[in-house]
Amino acid sequence: MRNIADVIEQFIISELFANDEDSINVKRSQLAEKLSCAPSQITYTLTTRFTPDKGFEVESKRGNGGFIRIVRLPQERTPKKLSLPPQIESAEGMVDALVEHRMITMREGRLLSYFLSFLGDHVTEKDKEKMIVSAYQSLTKGA
Repeated sequence: MRNIADVIEQFIISELFANDEDSINVKRSQLAEKLSCAPSQITYTLTTRFTPDKGFEVESKRGNGGFIRIVRLPQERTPKKLSLPPQIESAEGMVDALVEHRMITMREGRLLSYFLSFLGDHVTEKDKEKMIVSAYQSLTKGA
């Protein structure tokens, strides 16, 4: 069974950052109530799992109307070579992996997926994969 910190971390990442926002404001007590845990468990998770090394910054304002702001820090997009797991067997799989590993935004992934579907059977899978690599390099050039 996963521990509560894993559940809190996964909830924050999947639910609260689901819409590609770079920051969110939450009330610790409301989040604790929603996840059926103590507010101190929220604090623990935020201080151990949402650190600058892991790409986050956490600010808090105490008192009446207080909140916790979780900011996703911009990731450096400088890898020169695109290296994805070898089990990816399609251009669409490449796009999914790029989004999942936050190498491109969800919006960029949707655009690439749209163009892949538009190409359909008119282009070979190998050529589609080359196009994805080229698009990725264009998106990360100068970033």
